[in-house]
Amino acid sequence: MRKLGIGLGLVAALAMPAVAQAQDKKVVFTPMVGGVVGSGPGASFSGAISFKATDKFQILGEFGRLTNILPKSVLDQVEVNAALVANTKNGKSSSTASATGNFGMLGVRRAMRDVSGASTFIEVGVGMANVKSKVEAEIRGSTTLQGSIANLVSTPFTAATPETKPLVSVGGGLILGISKTTAVEMGARFQRIFTDDRAINLGNIFGGFRIGF
Repeated sequence: MRKLGIGLGLVAALAMPAVAQAQDKKVVFTPMVGGVVGSGPGASFSGAISFKATDKFQILGEFGRLTNILPKSVLDQVEVNAALVANTKNGKSSSTASATGNFGMLGVRRAMRDVSGASTFIEVGVGMANVKSKVEAEIRGSTTLQGSIANLVSTPFTAATPETKPLVSVGGGLILGISKTTAVEMGARFQRIFTDDRAINLGNIFGGFRIGF
C-alpha cells in the first residue's frame, strides 16, 4: 500500500498545472521500443513500443507477464480449506498458492512538464490478461492419507482459472534521455484485472529502457 500511495502521489503531482516548457527532443522518439520491469504486487516483465501521435501524445503497446498477483484473501482461503481437508483425515496441512498472468495492453501517454531535464508523463491503458493460478498443499500426520492434497483444495478464484479478462491501467512517471536515441524511464502504475470471483488490484513501481529510431 505504501508503494501504491507513492505512485498515486506521483500521478497527482504530474497532473498539476505548470508553466509550459520546451520539450526535450532527446526523449521524443518515433517510434520507440524497450523493456519494462516492475516491482511489488503485479511485478511485470514486458516489452513495449510507442509511436508519437502529436507533440503531447503517444500511442503505446505493451506485452508481457505479471507475477505475484494472487489476492491475499484467496491465499487465506486456500490455507483454511487445506486445513479443513487435513482435519477430516486427522492430519495437519501446509499450503501455498500463487497466480500469474500474461497480458497485452494498448494505451495513451501524455507528456506533462519537464522536471530537472526529465520529461514527465501520465498514461492510461486497456488490454487483456490471461490469469493462471496454482495451489500446493500437503498433509502430514494422517494414517489414511499422505503427501499432496492440492487436488482436494479449491476456492472460487482458483476454480475459475485459467481465465482471460479485461485489464485497465493508470499511471505516470518520467523519462530521462541518455542520448538522442536512448532513454530510461521510471514511474508507478495502478492496474485492475476483472477476474470472475474477485478483481485483482495491483500497484507497483516500474522502470524501463527505451531505444528510439
